[in-house]
Amino acid sequence: MKNKSSNQLWWKIGIFLLIAIYFITHLTSLNLLPVFADESIYIRWSQLIIDDWKRYLFFAMNDGKTPLFVWLATIALKFWNDPLIAGRMISVIAGIFQVFVTAKIVKKLKGGLVAQLLSAFSVMFLPFWFFHHRMALMDGLLTLLLSISLLYLIKSFSKDSLKNLVISGIFLGLSLFTKIPAILFFPTFVLAAFLPINKKDFAFKIKQSSLVILVGTLIFALLKLTPTFGQLFSRGGDFLYPVSQLLEKGVFTVLWANSKRIFQALFYYLSWPVVVLPIFGLFQSKLRKTHAIMILSFLGFVGAILVLGKTIYPRYILPSILPLTISAALSFEYIVKQAQKNINKPIIFFFQTAAVIILLSSIVQTAFHFSLISWKNPNYLPFVPIDQTQYLAEWSSGNGIKESTDLMLEEIKTNSLAVATEGYFGTLPDGILMYLHEQKIDGLMVEGIGQPVRQIPDEFIAKSRNYDKTWLIVNSHREKMDLKQNHPELLKQEFCRIKNAPCLQIWDITSIIEELPKK
Repeated sequence: MKNKSSNQLWWKIGIFLLIAIYFITHLTSLNLLPVFADESIYIRWSQLIIDDWKRYLFFAMNDGKTPLFVWLATIALKFWNDPLIAGRMISVIAGIFQVFVTAKIVKKLKGGLVAQLLSAFSVMFLPFWFFHHRMALMDGLLTLLLSISLLYLIKSFSKDSLKNLVISGIFLGLSLFTKIPAILFFPTFVLAAFLPINKKDFAFKIKQSSLVILVGTLIFALLKLTPTFGQLFSRGGDFLYPVSQLLEKGVFTVLWANSKRIFQALFYYLSWPVVVLPIFGLFQSKLRKTHAIMILSFLGFVGAILVLGKTIYPRYILPSILPLTISAALSFEYIVKQAQKNINKPIIFFFQTAAVIILLSSIVQTAFHFSLISWKNPNYLPFVPIDQTQYLAEWSSGNGIKESTDLMLEEIKTNSLAVATEGYFGTLPDGILMYLHEQKIDGLMVEGIGQPVRQIPDEFIAKSRNYDKTWLIVNSHREKMDLKQNHPELLKQEFCRIKNAPCLQIWDITSIIEELPKK
């Protein structure tokens, strides 16, 4: 009895330490990376709901996004004053649940303590997980909801089948309320019926999987009651090739280009052991079928993206790394157990132990290298090229947004101010409006005027006459009026990105606005 109580105490202490470590590592420097374009959009939508929920509750659907993340951000904004931290906290909280859900799935798939711990460590610290659990993006929440749905589907194969099935279906529906690509996880639910985890016959398990998909789809169908439902599918052409265009470009050309991009991200962000270990698992007799299903689940999710994807960013495939993480953890544990069995066979034991050390060292090195840079200076994060562009180098990076907002708030203490920004939504002007929400901004107007900035709209010029000062905020490569050449003295401030990337510039155009090109 004493031993049992002692073990329970140690488990509680271990779980408490894990949670403490998670929040310490994920909250450190949480807002050090400037706001990303999509983050500013989602948080801004949430603020609009706060201002007028009857008008904006389903506004996200106009841009092809289901609204659950935006609704949660609306709640988060009530708890955290910094809007960026509020949005990112949703993913942070989703991440801690992801740690436990992933370990629980590993346990259900006959993984022992080693596999559970490695899966938990992977979700906590490997860059693919760590980064997206610190961003105000939908993908971390989407992956968690799909993971919970999968866990309860697996539970429904053995006991309390109706209760677990309903819970699984509800979470699948919630995942569809978060992001439509949850549909790409449907093959995983079908493949789960093949998992060798209980004595139920295949027909029963495939029925359970089908019912979960049906329940989830019916919950998603509730959105048809909204007038904006038709808009959910309006953006598909921005991300996927139509068949005619795909045939024109060549299926294999697109497939090859997309495969290189995705597998580059996997090796960068998951580490090579987590990518390779599932393949090694196919040669492990006891769990061969489980590994095969995990690999097929990964391919089932990314398959359509590989073939049809027009614009692919690594975050789009985040749910697909769940089966890879699970399979890698199970495969690693097998190697550890084999080394323990062969402790009396020095040569075999040596090579197997060396393999364990090399694999674990690589995983840990990948994890902590990325984490340390995230805490110290995210501008130098080892992103794949496409992520480096969007998060650090281009207009989508919010470098200088917070500082620009602070300058505006300081300026309106003495002068009224009209601010024109490039763009109509996204990092500019949404990033600025995000920071200005519920601030005392009497005497301040911020308005997007499109990009590139070749002229100043007549409407904006007319409005600016009612203000003491007029500023233009624009990325240097999108400023096409030659201000730097003709009026360099009017550059009030600039915030430059790394590696000679474009700078965010603030121009005081009060004295020359009437002379600038108009439209």
